Amino acid sequence: MRKQQKIGYTLVGAAVLLLLLGSIGFTTTGEINDIPTPNAPERTFFADEPLPENALTTFISATVTLTWDRDDIYVVIADEDEKKRCEAEPPGLFNAGTTTACGPYDADVLAGGTNGEEGLTWDVESGVHYAGIGTVDKQNPPMGFEVNMSYSVHLQAGFVAYFLFALLGIGGLAYTRIE
Repeated sequence: MRKQQKIGYTLVGAAVLLLLLGSIGFTTTGEINDIPTPNAPERTFFADEPLPENALTTFISATVTLTWDRDDIYVVIADEDEKKRCEAEPPGLFNAGTTTACGPYDADVLAGGTNGEEGLTWDVESGVHYAGIGTVDKQNPPMGFEVNMSYSVHLQAGFVAYFLFALLGIGGLAYTRIE
């Protein structure tokens, strides 16, 4: 076997391996405990700090799954503009029980969930995003003052990464043909 063939087939093998690993992906999990919960109905309280950004969105796709241990609160993920709009609204302007503004059913919220066991799933997008929590039941106070959340982040190759892997394989095949 010639040197060009060895190098070319090595590139093809590396491309196939990267395609497989990119398809399988990587998952990391964790827990956040003792998060204070709001006691005001019809109000979403957002975190002061934004969620970590996915700077490599074109190369890596990320999916976040979030679950929590209580059913009397909801969790939302919103972009920076929606957070500012929600925080600017005075609580008295919301209609008791008839509005979906700034809650889990708001059309401008990127992801939302009211059931802690089912949680929410969000495909991470580029940009600045914030997580917020609020009380589901408007008649009864919350069942406690803290909530525990579990998260799972699944990373896998994005479209551009697959394209680059394919180019690597095609380049390897072409290199095997050089004399």
